[in-house]
Amino acid sequence: MGKLLETPKELAERVGIPVSNVRYLIREDMLDHIFTAPGRRNPKIPQGAWERYVEKFTVKAAVSERPGAASGAN
Repeated sequence: MGKLLETPKELAERVGIPVSNVRYLIREDMLDHIFTAPGRRNPKIPQGAWERYVEKFTVKAAVSERPGAASGAN
């Protein structure tokens, strides 16, 4: 079983983004997290939080209805 909580640095390394981006998402309450110290310090990200964030904020591609798109014609 994997870790139940990740630090911002661990999450950033796992998904390949800067830790400052993870901290921004935490600060803006866009990413699920808990604080393990008083005074909103030492945030931890629960398992599955990144996947929920990606699902919630993924912009779905628009389906193009261009003539000839289905046949591959230019």
